[in-house]
Amino acid sequence: MRALTLLLLILTMIQVCPAQAPGRRAAGDDLEAWAAKGDADAQFELGLRLLTGEGVKKDEARGREWMEKAANQKHLRAQFVMGSLYEDGVGVKKNEASAVEWYRKAAENGFAPAQFSVAMAYDLGRGVKTDPVKATEWLEKAAEQNHPQAQTALASKYERGVGAPLNPSKAALLYLRAAQQDFVQAMSRLANLYYTGNGVPLDYRRAGAWYQRAAKSEDPWAANNLAWFLATCPDESLQNGEQAVLHATRALRIMDEAGEEQRYEMLDTKAACLARNGEFLEAVLWQKRSLALLADDKEVSAEERATLQKEFETRLKLYQQESPYSEAEPKVEREAAPLPQDTILQDEGIPGSDSRPRKKKSGARGTVV
Repeated sequence: MRALTLLLLILTMIQVCPAQAPGRRAAGDDLEAWAAKGDADAQFELGLRLLTGEGVKKDEARGREWMEKAANQKHLRAQFVMGSLYEDGVGVKKNEASAVEWYRKAAENGFAPAQFSVAMAYDLGRGVKTDPVKATEWLEKAAEQNHPQAQTALASKYERGVGAPLNPSKAALLYLRAAQQDFVQAMSRLANLYYTGNGVPLDYRRAGAWYQRAAKSEDPWAANNLAWFLATCPDESLQNGEQAVLHATRALRIMDEAGEEQRYEMLDTKAACLARNGEFLEAVLWQKRSLALLADDKEVSAEERATLQKEFETRLKLYQQESPYSEAEPKVEREAAPLPQDTILQDEGIPGSDSRPRKKKSGARGTVV
């Protein structure tokens, strides 16, 4: 798991972050010679290879030594990696305070991934005292550099009014900027804003288009969200039981292949999809399974469990009566300004007007996230 984390880190830096100088993809002996001469880029690359075993025998301790040499020469990516090593305890003893110190060194010199890591440290109280306001300040620095994770985290703060003033419209614009960089979580959050008319005009077609774009990834929750949308959208013209079942099944398959435990939310979605497709007996069985998983989930508070249980049992009764479940149209207090930069309908080839439900139906909120 630690090697996988580091490899993903390397790939992220290669794809997202420009190198400080042209890389020197030298052979192992040449690379070590350059590193021994004090070349920071060579030290950085040699450190990465030793840490991950890429082309050389894996040696985390030596990898950390070379990485630290580069970091001490103010090599920003090396400083960032040093922070991750201390955060994960790779090649060194785990130390969250030391991790923040290294992240901060790179962050103060404008390295966006490090700025995001410092922000998360303040948000979660890892190595520093929890401070939502400082977290927001660092997220803003990284977001200004188009760092999609930072844009998404900052948008969440504006959406919830945590560590930043409540501003759903600003949240929507930040989600859009991250979503246009193919960041799946941002796509899902933006879709939800369109689905509820929060910060943007209520627009089910745009919501569906963003859910659809997100579901092209291998994120199981993105597939689950699209399935729920297709099964329960208040606009009946956008419902599609057959496609909903396919996406709900895919979400569960991705979880299974990843070795993850089944989630009651996904079973609830599968039941709604089956009901929308007219498979009511199967829907009843899946809804009962979701209720059983909910009862066994120790991480759910008693209050939340009671609310969800009531929702699930309401849907179960509908399925037993051979009736599918549709969500109610949300009550939008005031119309928000549209996002002219959002071209999702054109990009996905979807006809472009706002979509409202043709018929209001009662019902509790579902599991779209």
